[in-house]
This record gives sequence, C-alpha cells and structure tokens, in this order.
Amino acid sequence: MTQRKYTTQEQIEAMREEILREKQKMMGIATDKSLSGRLSRRRRILGITGQVLLSAMIVLLVWSIISIQLTRGRGDIPNILGFQLFAIESGSMEPTLKIGAVIVSRIPKEAEPLDVNDIITFRTLSGAVVTHRIIEVVREGDDTTAYRTKGDNPKNSADQELLTRDRVIGVFVARIPLT
Repeated sequence: MTQRKYTTQEQIEAMREEILREKQKMMGIATDKSLSGRLSRRRRILGITGQVLLSAMIVLLVWSIISIQLTRGRGDIPNILGFQLFAIESGSMEPTLKIGAVIVSRIPKEAEPLDVNDIITFRTLSGAVVTHRIIEVVREGDDTTAYRTKGDNPKNSADQELLTRDRVIGVFVARIPLT
C-alpha cells in the first residue's frame, strides 16, 4: 500500500501566508516597514504635486474665463496666448470649412508676410468679421500692400473691397474637429 501524507493545519496556514506575500509582491504592496515608509512618502509627494497642478489649472481656467469676458465686454476678440477661436457662420468657405466649424487663428506678427492661399480672418469696412482666403496680393505704388479675398465656395465671387493689413485679425492655424 502506498503511504498517504496529510497536511497539517499549521502547514496550510504557512502556505496561505506565503501565497499572500507573493500576491503582495506582484501587486507592489510592501511588507517591509522601511520600503512601506518610502512608498507612502512618495505617494504623499505625488499627491501634493497633483493637488498643486490641479490648483494651478483651475486658477488658469478661471483667469482665462474672466479675461475672455472682460475682453468681450470691451468689444474686442478674446485670445489666449495669441490664439483665437472663431465659429464659421456662413457657407462662404465650404467645402473647406463647413458651417458651424470652429477654427483656431493666431494673431499675425507685424512683419509677417501674407501670401496667396492664406486663410485669414478680418474685419470688413462695415465691421463684420469674415474668414476668407487671399486670392491676390495687390502692391500699390506707395509701398502699400492690399489683399483681394474670396470664400472657397465656387458660387462666391471675389470680395469687392480690398483688404488692408490693419484689418487682419488672425491667420488660420487649424480646424477643431467637433463633428
């Protein structure tokens, strides 16, 4: 006959403790007091760092909202770090920019040249804000430059008034894909 081996209750408890220690090692839970102290210190530092970053983001967000509201109250176009958001409200730039699209434009630098095919946002002589493409750069005799613009929609004709540099509000950077 074969001999049978029986496991005692103490041996079962020792195996359970060993299994528990291995699980803790695999999950990264420290059983050593010094290692546990270092981990808890790291967690506290990470927690404080996260709280500081979250607080800074909240302050930045609140500051941005207040700044935008004050700027809009003055009748200006709000910008954050030199970038502006515009919503396309007509079909003049379709199919490039559909109605309801939101675009990001940056404020142009004084010496920055504007070229044919640049998409720009500008104020018309009547004060309306329009986003169109430059189709022609017109150089006049007294070293002034004007721009002829047109929407991308094939049904559009070129804008009647020539655009001067001082009325350019922004240069197209990107379309925000909301749809």
